[in-house]
Amino acid sequence: MSTAYSTAVFANKVPAGTGHGFYTLSAHLHATSGTISTWVAGDTINIGFLPANAVVVSATLKAASQLDSNGAPTLTLSLGVVGTPGLFKSAITTVGRAAGASADLTLAAAGALFKPASKTQVVVTVGTGAATPVAGTLEVDIEFYVEDPVGSNP
Repeated sequence: MSTAYSTAVFANKVPAGTGHGFYTLSAHLHATSGTISTWVAGDTINIGFLPANAVVVSATLKAASQLDSNGAPTLTLSLGVVGTPGLFKSAITTVGRAAGASADLTLAAAGALFKPASKTQVVVTVGTGAATPVAGTLEVDIEFYVEDPVGSNP
């Protein structure tokens, strides 16, 4: 006699695209700042919000052009959430320091699989200001999927 085996995803009776496991759908928080002409230490750029139970799997921070044109640039940027501004990227030096577009696709270990319990604000902060600021924009893309709260499955 044969036996039928079931995964936990099947046992929870969660339709594809609404729960966790192999059936999650990826979503993105994607936003571009307006033009910023000064890059001063302590500046904060409010990006948007992650929903409750969003599990972060990647984060990209991109400058469309050079933001610090000094021969010895000092600009550092962090990407995170209110209260933990460097959660996804902390004091990075790879964005906005060279001529042309530049991006950082790394995700800090602390931010990998980060899952807020409630709606959470995402921010970019300037750690060290630009030695020679140049007007420009930042673009952020955070990829995530949303898990169902424990016990919410039908």
